[in-house]
Amino acid sequence: MKPQESILSYDRWTLTKSSFVKGRQCAKLLHLYTFKRNEQTPVSKELQKVFDRGHSFEDYVRENGFPGGVNVKDEVSKFGYLNSYTKRVLSEPGSKVLYEATFIEDEVLVMCDILTKDQNGRIDVYEIKLNKELNEAIWNDLAIQFTICKKRFGGALRSFNAILRDDESGQHWTEIDMTEQLDLKVNQVQDQIVEFKNILENQEPEINMGEHCNKPYACAFKEYCTGLKRSV
Repeated sequence: MKPQESILSYDRWTLTKSSFVKGRQCAKLLHLYTFKRNEQTPVSKELQKVFDRGHSFEDYVRENGFPGGVNVKDEVSKFGYLNSYTKRVLSEPGSKVLYEATFIEDEVLVMCDILTKDQNGRIDVYEIKLNKELNEAIWNDLAIQFTICKKRFGGALRSFNAILRDDESGQHWTEIDMTEQLDLKVNQVQDQIVEFKNILENQEPEINMGEHCNKPYACAFKEYCTGLKRSV
C-alpha cells in the first residue's frame, strides 16, 4: 500500500468502459468478459502491435500536447483507490492536468486519457484514439465516458473531445469537440447501464453466433462459443 492510500476510500464497480462497449456488441460477450475472461483467445502478435502503437500515440499526445500531467495509475497500487485519488486531486485549488483520471458513478468505472481543470474549476476531457476517423466502437466508448463525467461534474464539464491521428507518423492529430453530440446520448446510455447490470445479475445469455461476432471487432470468445456449439 502506498502512503496516501490510508486516507483514500476503496471503491467498487460493476461495469467498466470496456465492458460497456462489449455489451453494446453482444450481451454474451459482456457476460463472458466479466466472468470468464480466461476463456478469451490470446491476443495475436499483429493485434498486440496495434495496441502498442496506440499506447505510443497516446504517450506522444500527452507529452507534446498536454505535458506535465499526473498519471493517476502511478500514484496508487490498486484500481479501487483510483476514483478516490482522482477526486482528492481535483478538489485541490489551482489548475490540473491528469492522465487516467478515474471516476465511478452508477457503479460504472471509466478512465479518461487526459483531463484538465482550469483555475475556475472547468473541466475538459480528451480521449485519444489511434484511428483517423470515428467508428461505432469509439462512439460507444465516448458515450459511456461522457455520461459518467457529466454525472460527476455537471455544468463544470466544459467539453469532451476526441483526439484522432492525422497521419501515419503519429505526430499530428485533430481534436474534435464531441460535447453536444454526446449529450444527446446520455439517456440511452443510462438505460443501457441498467440493462447491462441486469445481464450480469443473471446466467450467461444464450445467443447464437452471427455477424455481431466480428462487428465492430472480432470477438475474443469466438473459439469458446464455437466449442459450446460443437458440444451440443
